Amino acid sequence: MALIIFTTASFVEKPAKEAFFWDCCGIFLWKFLWKFLTKLVIKMSAFDSQTIKRKVVISKLLGLMTLAFMVGCQQQSSVESDSNASPNAADPTQTITHAMGSTEVPILRSPRVVTIDTGPLDAALALDIDPVGTIRYGSPPAYLGQRAANIPVIGQYNQPSIEGILRLNPHLILGSKSISASIYPQLLAIAPTVFVEGAGFDWKWKDNFKLFAQALGLSEKAEQLLSDYEMNVSTLKQSLNAELKDIKVSILVLTEEGIIAQTPRSFSGSILKEIGFSRNSIQSNEDQFFVQISREDIESPDGDVIFLIYSPHWDAGSAEELTNDPLLSNLNAVKNGLVCEVAGDVWSAGRGILAAQTILDDVEKCFEK
Repeated sequence: MALIIFTTASFVEKPAKEAFFWDCCGIFLWKFLWKFLTKLVIKMSAFDSQTIKRKVVISKLLGLMTLAFMVGCQQQSSVESDSNASPNAADPTQTITHAMGSTEVPILRSPRVVTIDTGPLDAALALDIDPVGTIRYGSPPAYLGQRAANIPVIGQYNQPSIEGILRLNPHLILGSKSISASIYPQLLAIAPTVFVEGAGFDWKWKDNFKLFAQALGLSEKAEQLLSDYEMNVSTLKQSLNAELKDIKVSILVLTEEGIIAQTPRSFSGSILKEIGFSRNSIQSNEDQFFVQISREDIESPDGDVIFLIYSPHWDAGSAEELTNDPLLSNLNAVKNGLVCEVAGDVWSAGRGILAAQTILDDVEKCFEK
């Protein structure tokens, strides 16, 4: 009897990767125990069950039967529940070619996904997948709402916790080579890991979104979302009712050291370029994602409209600070009241389709002034 109890406890505590084998063993064991103990109780009941000793034995046997039944129900439930609970050799896979090579990724209805950058987090949520873990850049991205805020955090900035990821038992890890290449072998030892090349600058954010969607088995849905986005770009162009190429825009970050201007190669810059806006000569730099400008230079940061990237969690100046600056208050956009403060977690850190849609909304609101 002690051996039976020890065996039962052992298979309940086996690791998840052996779950399928031990589930089968568990079902067989509880069915065997149930039949054996039932027959034994019936036989013992046929004797003089008035004796205290036999009553105690029967009581213990009934208790053991109950234990076997409960364990059996647990094992039966695990086999009959969603087969995506833990991938095994029987699950179908697909080969994903990405920045680090080729990886076999299981095809699951509800994969347990860990994202180690905002780009894949944005992509997963857009595709209605709630990651089981993610990194954060300080606070959760406000534009992603409560869904993002509720996701367990496995690290800050570019330092995910390997132990934290391991505890989450993910089926898939999504990230980027430019940020996390050094820990790729460790991540791959935990679960299939798919990396995009860059972090989503230039036009690459769309390709990144497609790759993340492919790894999640949701390419068709991603194509529909991209189609909707491009339709929204066209609608915005029409609603602005202007020669967009004649409108010069600036995307600025105000720092203590000076001004950072994001170029058309940046994430937000690529979206404004797609809309059709132009940039001044300094900010049109196609070789860099951003250019640094002195605060004394009041020509390079100027434009017809300034989108000022701001976050209360960053060391960056607000629109109020810009308009009150003795020198920068002389910018044409400032004089004309065309400075639009926009969120840093969208315009700089978003780098995904939900962030791109939010930028379109921001542009529309800005031009309604």
